Amino acid sequence: MEKELVLDQVNKTFEDGSLVLKDIDLRLAQGTKLSVLGPSGSGKTTLLRLIAGLEIPDSGSIFFDGQRINDLPPHKRRFGMMFQEFALFPHMNVFDNIGYGLRMKGLSRDRIEARVKEMLALTGLSNFEKRQVDALSGGERQRVALARAPWPRNPGS
Repeated sequence: MEKELVLDQVNKTFEDGSLVLKDIDLRLAQGTKLSVLGPSGSGKTTLLRLIAGLEIPDSGSIFFDGQRINDLPPHKRRFGMMFQEFALFPHMNVFDNIGYGLRMKGLSRDRIEARVKEMLALTGLSNFEKRQVDALSGGERQRVALARAPWPRNPGS
Protein backbone atom coordinates (compact mmCIF):
# COMPACT_ATOMS: atom_id res chain seq x y z
CA MET A 1 0.00 0.00 0.00
CA GLU A 2 1.25 3.45 -0.91
CA LYS A 3 1.99 5.88 1.91
CA GLU A 4 -0.36 8.81 2.14
CA LEU A 5 -0.89 11.90 4.25
CA VAL A 6 -4.45 12.48 5.42
CA LEU A 7 -5.91 15.44 7.27
CA ASP A 8 -9.39 14.81 8.62
CA GLN A 9 -11.48 17.77 9.83
CA VAL A 10 -8.41 19.65 11.13
CA ASN A 11 -9.05 22.92 12.94
CA LYS A 12 -6.67 25.47 14.42
CA THR A 13 -7.38 28.67 16.32
CA PHE A 14 -4.76 31.28 17.17
CA GLU A 15 -4.22 32.37 20.78
CA ASP A 16 -6.21 35.53 20.10
CA GLY A 17 -9.24 33.36 19.30
CA SER A 18 -9.19 33.82 15.53
CA LEU A 19 -9.96 30.67 13.56
CA VAL A 20 -7.18 30.14 11.02
CA LEU A 21 -8.00 26.64 9.71
CA LYS A 22 -11.50 25.18 9.66
CA ASP A 23 -12.45 21.59 8.83
CA ILE A 24 -9.45 20.93 6.60
CA ASP A 25 -9.72 17.65 4.71
CA LEU A 26 -6.77 16.59 2.60
CA ARG A 27 -5.54 13.31 1.13
CA LEU A 28 -2.13 13.17 -0.57
CA ALA A 29 -0.60 9.98 -1.94
CA GLN A 30 3.16 9.54 -1.77
CA GLY A 31 4.85 11.48 -4.57
CA THR A 32 1.97 13.92 -4.97
CA LYS A 33 2.92 17.57 -5.28
CA LEU A 34 0.74 20.23 -3.73
CA SER A 35 0.94 24.01 -3.85
CA VAL A 36 -0.69 25.94 -1.04
CA LEU A 37 -1.54 29.48 -2.08
CA GLY A 38 -3.19 32.30 -0.22
CA PRO A 39 -2.70 35.76 1.21
CA SER A 40 -0.66 36.50 4.32
CA GLY A 41 -2.42 35.20 7.41
CA SER A 42 -4.57 32.67 5.57
CA GLY A 43 -3.04 29.65 7.34
CA LYS A 44 -0.51 28.27 4.83
CA THR A 45 2.38 28.11 7.27
CA THR A 46 0.11 26.96 10.09
CA LEU A 47 -1.06 24.04 7.94
CA LEU A 48 2.54 23.00 7.26
CA ARG A 49 3.49 23.42 10.93
CA LEU A 50 0.61 21.13 11.91
CA ILE A 51 1.75 18.44 9.49
CA ALA A 52 5.36 18.72 10.68
CA GLY A 53 4.27 18.55 14.33
CA LEU A 54 5.45 22.02 15.26
CA GLU A 55 1.88 22.84 16.24
CA ILE A 56 -0.99 20.65 17.41
CA PRO A 57 -4.48 20.92 15.88
CA ASP A 58 -7.32 22.01 18.17
CA SER A 59 -9.41 19.20 16.70
CA GLY A 60 -9.32 16.73 13.86
CA SER A 61 -6.70 14.15 12.98
CA ILE A 62 -3.54 13.92 10.92
CA PHE A 63 -2.57 10.49 9.59
CA PHE A 64 0.54 9.31 7.80
CA ASP A 65 0.86 5.79 6.43
CA GLY A 66 -2.34 4.86 8.26
CA GLN A 67 -1.04 5.99 11.68
CA ARG A 68 -2.54 8.93 13.55
CA ILE A 69 0.39 11.29 14.19
CA ASN A 70 -1.26 14.14 16.13
CA ASP A 71 0.69 13.26 19.28
CA LEU A 72 3.88 12.10 17.55
CA PRO A 73 6.81 14.49 18.17
CA PRO A 74 8.20 16.33 15.13
CA HIS A 75 11.45 14.35 14.98
CA LYS A 76 9.52 11.07 14.61
CA ARG A 77 7.18 12.25 11.84
CA ARG A 78 9.73 12.32 8.99
CA PHE A 79 8.31 15.59 7.70
CA GLY A 80 10.43 18.68 7.43
CA MET A 81 9.99 22.33 6.71
CA MET A 82 12.39 24.67 5.07
CA PHE A 83 11.81 27.97 6.82
CA GLN A 84 11.98 31.23 4.93
CA GLU A 85 14.88 32.22 7.19
CA PHE A 86 16.48 28.76 6.59
CA ALA A 87 17.24 28.26 10.35
CA LEU A 88 20.85 27.23 9.68
CA PHE A 89 23.32 26.93 12.54
CA PRO A 90 25.72 29.90 12.08
CA HIS A 91 28.50 28.27 14.13
CA MET A 92 28.57 25.17 11.89
CA ASN A 93 29.92 24.70 8.40
CA VAL A 94 27.83 23.38 5.52
CA PHE A 95 28.72 19.72 6.14
CA ASP A 96 27.84 19.93 9.85
CA ASN A 97 24.56 21.76 9.16
CA ILE A 98 23.44 19.05 6.74
CA GLY A 99 24.62 16.22 8.99
CA TYR A 100 23.17 17.59 12.23
CA GLY A 101 19.83 15.74 12.14
CA LEU A 102 21.55 12.52 11.11
CA ARG A 103 23.89 12.78 14.10
CA MET A 104 20.90 13.38 16.38
CA LYS A 105 19.37 10.16 15.01
CA GLY A 106 22.53 8.29 16.02
CA LEU A 107 23.68 7.28 12.55
CA SER A 108 27.27 6.14 12.17
CA ARG A 109 29.92 8.57 10.97
CA ASP A 110 30.26 6.64 7.67
CA ARG A 111 26.52 6.76 6.98
CA ILE A 112 26.39 10.47 7.83
CA GLU A 113 29.32 11.23 5.55
CA ALA A 114 27.80 9.24 2.67
CA ARG A 115 24.39 10.89 3.06
CA VAL A 116 25.81 14.42 3.37
CA LYS A 117 27.96 13.90 0.28
CA GLU A 118 24.92 12.61 -1.59
CA MET A 119 22.90 15.67 -0.60
CA LEU A 120 25.77 18.04 -1.44
CA ALA A 121 25.96 16.54 -4.94
CA LEU A 122 22.18 16.65 -5.37
CA THR A 123 22.04 20.35 -4.44
CA GLY A 124 25.13 21.38 -6.41
CA LEU A 125 27.19 22.13 -3.30
CA SER A 126 29.83 19.40 -3.54
CA ASN A 127 32.77 21.75 -2.93
CA PHE A 128 31.07 23.76 -0.18
CA GLU A 129 31.20 21.33 2.76
CA LYS A 130 33.85 23.28 4.73
CA ARG A 131 32.37 26.73 4.15
CA GLN A 132 30.72 28.60 6.98
CA VAL A 133 27.08 29.34 6.24
CA ASP A 134 27.51 33.07 6.77
CA ALA A 135 29.89 33.07 3.78
CA LEU A 136 27.19 31.69 1.45
CA SER A 137 24.82 33.53 -0.83
CA GLY A 138 21.09 33.42 -0.12
CA GLY A 139 20.54 30.77 -2.78
CA GLU A 140 23.38 28.65 -1.43
CA ARG A 141 21.94 28.88 2.08
CA GLN A 142 18.58 27.82 0.72
CA ARG A 143 20.17 24.75 -0.87
CA VAL A 144 21.90 23.85 2.43
CA ALA A 145 18.52 24.06 4.19
CA LEU A 146 16.98 21.88 1.49
CA ALA A 147 19.82 19.34 1.77
CA ARG A 148 19.29 19.20 5.54
CA ALA A 149 15.53 18.55 5.33
CA PRO A 150 14.37 14.94 5.83
CA TRP A 151 13.77 13.04 2.62
CA PRO A 152 11.25 10.24 2.06
CA ARG A 153 13.73 7.38 2.07
CA ASN A 154 15.77 6.31 5.06
CA PRO A 155 19.14 8.09 5.29
CA GLY A 156 22.09 5.88 4.48
CA SER A 157 20.02 3.11 2.92
